[in-house]
Amino acid sequence: MPHSREQDHSRISLGLDDGRVGRILDTLPQMVWSTSPEGMADFFNRQWYEFTGLSHGDTDGEAWIDVLHPEDRPRIAAVWRQSVASGQPYEVEYRMRHRDGEYRWMLARGVALRDSEGAIERWFGTCTDVDQQKRTEEGLGLIASELSHRIKNIFSVVGSIISLSVPRRSEFRPQAESILARITALARA
Repeated sequence: MPHSREQDHSRISLGLDDGRVGRILDTLPQMVWSTSPEGMADFFNRQWYEFTGLSHGDTDGEAWIDVLHPEDRPRIAAVWRQSVASGQPYEVEYRMRHRDGEYRWMLARGVALRDSEGAIERWFGTCTDVDQQKRTEEGLGLIASELSHRIKNIFSVVGSIISLSVPRRSEFRPQAESILARITALARA
């Protein structure tokens, strides 16, 4: 019985030894990492070391968490432990210290490689620099907040002008109060 294309592909040897795989991983533009089934880091590609400015081995085991922003460490450690315990994919954003000392936002993703019985053999993942995207989002959030504040102020000024323009005992007072109610609703929206 002929094998499907997928089955044939899975049986093809890529002919790569560990040294060649390492060189390939070093050419990728992403930071690539790998851990033992228990979650102990034991491989980072060249981009990791170039980004962090650290030497090989400095972030092995659980020491990788030391390059994260101190405020992010407890949350990230908990998410990582949960993924390792459950075998579920790991995806999280955090701030990582660049070799210049500044912290940059990263998107880290990892998946478990499983054997034929489903046991985790290794974890493989990447870190992607999303700092510019995060800063753009934060900037847009500040602009939206400022615009909202200014629009509310405009509605307040317009409401005050209407209130001051129509005397309390005027026959136009009911219409003025109706307009004020609409302006107040718009300000809340």
